[in-house]
Amino acid sequence: MKKSILLMLFLTLISSSCLSLEGKKVPATNFKMTQNFIEKMVKKHHFNRENLQFIFSTIEFIVADKSTTKKPTDKTKRTKKPTMLWSKYKDLFITEQRIKDGIKFWQDNLKVLERAEQTYHVPAEVIVAILGIETDYGNKKGTHPTFETLVKRAFGNYRRRTFYQKELEQFLLMTRENSIAPLSVSGSYAGAMGFPQFIASSYRYYAVDFNQDGKIDLFSNPVDAIGSIANYFDKHHWHDFGEIARPISLKTRHLKHAKRSNSKPKKNAKYWRNKGFDIDEDINNKTKLAFIRLRQKKNDETWLTFWNFYILTRYNHDNRYAMVAYQLSAKLKQQFTLNTH
Repeated sequence: MKKSILLMLFLTLISSSCLSLEGKKVPATNFKMTQNFIEKMVKKHHFNRENLQFIFSTIEFIVADKSTTKKPTDKTKRTKKPTMLWSKYKDLFITEQRIKDGIKFWQDNLKVLERAEQTYHVPAEVIVAILGIETDYGNKKGTHPTFETLVKRAFGNYRRRTFYQKELEQFLLMTRENSIAPLSVSGSYAGAMGFPQFIASSYRYYAVDFNQDGKIDLFSNPVDAIGSIANYFDKHHWHDFGEIARPISLKTRHLKHAKRSNSKPKKNAKYWRNKGFDIDEDINNKTKLAFIRLRQKKNDETWLTFWNFYILTRYNHDNRYAMVAYQLSAKLKQQFTLNTH
């Protein structure tokens, strides 16, 4: 019995010690940078100061010293993870179940996808693939409180703090324009929202009222989501139904031209042919091309990419993401065609 009491006391002391080391919770409104941001929103965008003070006060930072009022001292440890091999990355997204669910989504929204194709000239399979990758066709939109996410990234110890301060501004404008309570929104761990996982600035600039009901809703309306993804690619200058990528075998001396990062096509096929690249005969001399490498355990996969592949990287800058979107879209189209014939 005595041993149990001593153990409980020991655990209590350890717990208290940990709390002391963690610091104390302080409302975001205690910090000067938050107050400066609120003042900016009031003067620049005519927000109600009291309303902003209230919602910001609901977000708490952990600080080492309660007397510190200039800057939150929360620290998030960032460890650089090794790049996942292409084969493993691909297997996460291109699955039989995702293809099956994608075909159902396509069939359920056939007329809308056809209208999106006609309006924006972006293939239906590409739109469906993006929705499949981002949120499993709207089934996994994220559970992280978006306002809290943005506040902590905007004013905490984050590398891209300036970016998140701009996104926080855009988020507050977005919620006001669409009559959404800021504290009611949930999304990804990085602040992306809705069916297409748009960040706030993308929501404001690319989201469209595709069902024409007088409001834009990317949280529960797949019609608006379909139109908004198509509009996003169109505004980034998608080439109408143009080719995306094709595999290519490169000679050792040419591997240096194949990037592991996203690569914008700048040189045309004629230029690469003159460099000794074996470019397929059906590709016009004037077509601009780029080359990428997808990391594998032994030999990297090499691909020839067209303009539309680069546009896919505007949605997510990772080449693997763009390649998954392309390959998933191809499988969706193949399966959809089989089902309709």
